Amino acid sequence: MDKIQVFLTKSALYHGAAEYWGKIARLAIEQRGAFHVALAGGNTPKGLYQLLASEPYVSQIDWKRVYIYFGDERYVPMDHPDSNYRMARESLLDLVPIPPQQILRIQTEYPDPKLAADSYTQMLKSSLPEGEHFDLVLLGVGSDGHTASLFPGTSILTERNRLVAEVYVEKLNTWRVSITYPVIEKARQVLFLVAGIDKAPVIACILSEPQGRDFPAQRLQAEGEVHWYLDTDAAHEWEHQK
Repeated sequence: MDKIQVFLTKSALYHGAAEYWGKIARLAIEQRGAFHVALAGGNTPKGLYQLLASEPYVSQIDWKRVYIYFGDERYVPMDHPDSNYRMARESLLDLVPIPPQQILRIQTEYPDPKLAADSYTQMLKSSLPEGEHFDLVLLGVGSDGHTASLFPGTSILTERNRLVAEVYVEKLNTWRVSITYPVIEKARQVLFLVAGIDKAPVIACILSEPQGRDFPAQRLQAEGEVHWYLDTDAAHEWEHQK
């Protein structure tokens, strides 16, 4: 069963997520010698990343044993303002002592997003522990119920063979590259980090009907633990339904 925590403020949400991240990282390093984590894009994770790069959290993690991946990427150059990699680099990765070779980004330099997806698949297979297990996958949820780049009505939702796939998001008129359900579902831990009143309707639907299939975030059949960290705005409608 998913574990749900609601935080009174966005700041409290970030601190709770940073403590959770640190605990999972230290446990993975202690038990398996490394921490493999897939990052999310968006404004809410950015606040978490900035906090992780500050004290006391930054000193509580052995960053030299951390391996960074990306759950999805917008198909833009890596220095583009919309790049998830750029956001993570500026808010976290440039500020902590992670060896550069342990930061595995989705390479959007390829002329075809399928080539980027296939290349990232090989990266995952060569870098992740056997069985493609992430220690943690960090996810957000859009107001339309998408998570990573698993958008409603797109072909990637039924992809069960490829670890990483390209997806054209018609309403945004853009290509993206994303890990697929099978990869997320094998993760030891999944953390949904959600903030904002605009997310309240979709969060109420997802958490009230966890077995529904209307929203991509509902389709996840995780093998490991799933945690939902919400601020009071995002949880507003769900809490009133309880």
